[in-house]
Amino acid sequence: ALGLAIFSGLVCAYVWDGAFLGSSIVPDKVHLMYWNGRGLMEVPRLMMAASKFPKDKYVDGRYTSETLKSIEPELTWNLGRLPVVKINDEHIIGQSAAINFYLASSLGFMGSSTLEAAKIISIQETLKELQTGFYKSLPGFGVPVKEEDLTKFFREGATDTQGIADRTKASERGMIFFLGRLESLVGDKGYAVGDKLSLADFLIFNVFGDILTEEQKGFAPEMSFRGEPFYSSKLVDEALAKSPKVKAIVDNVRSIPEVAAYLSARGKQNF
Repeated sequence: ALGLAIFSGLVCAYVWDGAFLGSSIVPDKVHLMYWNGRGLMEVPRLMMAASKFPKDKYVDGRYTSETLKSIEPELTWNLGRLPVVKINDEHIIGQSAAINFYLASSLGFMGSSTLEAAKIISIQETLKELQTGFYKSLPGFGVPVKEEDLTKFFREGATDTQGIADRTKASERGMIFFLGRLESLVGDKGYAVGDKLSLADFLIFNVFGDILTEEQKGFAPEMSFRGEPFYSSKLVDEALAKSPKVKAIVDNVRSIPEVAAYLSARGKQNF
């Protein structure tokens, strides 16, 4: 029997035994289309690397304002913007959440059941809240970040990491609150959900563990801090030391040979 699972604005057909309909079908060709930066396409790139997708069937397309015209028709599915992905030289998917969902489902990174898939989406939304809160705490895009801005987000604010959340402290939620809550959600075997790699693991690595080397920073020296997670690897390491399960997930993804190879070879990134 078929049903519909609806989450994060996405609709997915599934069979009642919990297996996604068509989840075992891997696309023949994948063409990612984005700017030459990490941003909204780095998680799909990580999944493509970890899946050992055939290199001759995969294009990690990096575009500029000058070359964007060449893929103008493909941009329709993201309102004329990047990112989009072309599947089998025919089908276009836009919007980062939809791209993540499709690739994770097709490559075997969306859990072993609809229940696990829902938990993966839950972690995705938690990370989204964390990042939104972080950027709201900063002075603004393009403005140099002061150390006190970062330490306040990391070391101060709401501390209710267990039980019912204190709504009176909602505006004070920072790293202590979100990472403490996330630590309670994830598994203790190096995987966020279940007993194998999933989209949730790649999302967690992307948020807490993705660091650019000096050679990979393709932006102004005064903005060098943007190459580190939350603009401070030092503060992230300090926070992860108190969240061993999340740290294990970050370390696990980083240790995947294909992921490590991709990270070391990706070259200069504009962001």
